[in-house]
Amino acid sequence: MRKIVDEYFTKASVRRFHEKQMTEAVLLAHDWLIAPAKWDQHLRRASASMILSVVYDSPPLTSEQIQTADDIDNFTHRVTTAAAPGTHLVEFFPWLRHVPSR
Repeated sequence: MRKIVDEYFTKASVRRFHEKQMTEAVLLAHDWLIAPAKWDQHLRRASASMILSVVYDSPPLTSEQIQTADDIDNFTHRVTTAAAPGTHLVEFFPWLRHVPSR
């Protein structure tokens, strides 16, 4: 999987995403001008939209209320929380890996 990602996202190949990045930048600037207090929601929407448009070739998300952006944000939060050092007890007590998961 890493090999496929490395081939798809080389320095030369990411130039084809320039138009999508410009679209997202314009939408993000527009959102910031309309509601600057919600800057963090606008950034989450823009990043989720960019990921979806590059990976799945979907149209840009235009609102932070779209459920897809929230789902991506929640998934990212769960993954980073689970990957944080010290999250699982087995890291502190290696003998726990021999205990059945039940």
